Amino acid sequence: MNNNWHCELCNHQRKNLREGSICNLTKRKPDFNRTCSKKLFSTKFKNRLREVNVVYQHTIQDKWWNYSYTILFGLLGVGLLGLSVYSLSYVSEMHSSLAPSNAHALKLYLIPFIIFGVALKVLSQAIGMYNMYILKTREAKLKKDRVDAVLELYNITYDLEIDLHPNYRSPQDAKVNLEVHKPR
Repeated sequence: MNNNWHCELCNHQRKNLREGSICNLTKRKPDFNRTCSKKLFSTKFKNRLREVNVVYQHTIQDKWWNYSYTILFGLLGVGLLGLSVYSLSYVSEMHSSLAPSNAHALKLYLIPFIIFGVALKVLSQAIGMYNMYILKTREAKLKKDRVDAVLELYNITYDLEIDLHPNYRSPQDAKVNLEVHKPR
């Protein structure tokens, strides 16, 4: 476990561009083995705990919206690919029945390729949305797991009730009821 994970929750942390995370008490980088005896988990800790859990909860609630978006646009893209293949075969048949020197028939070949381009764009949107969702979910889970791992070392548990606003934009938009249980 990285010692900076502890410092991200501690009020004594100070960030320095040259050295990174520094303890404001010792004026050095964190150098403890397992736990820090000088830790101060209060305001910063609670804010970070709220933020990490709200973002994680939001990604979980977005799961079905993202999956449905991916499936809908994936099916639309596949349908457009099929349409482009069908239109290409139709234009090919039509061109063979016309005179080979007909310039208008050659312009008709442009239609299936335009449909093919739109299909690729729609499919790339579906795949891009899915990939972005997976990356956000992994990042949110990783941050939550880091915070939980640090709290486990100090035997700190918490109960959390999160009510996400329907127009959620940031963690500050959520109503959070946090109850921290510190060891005695």
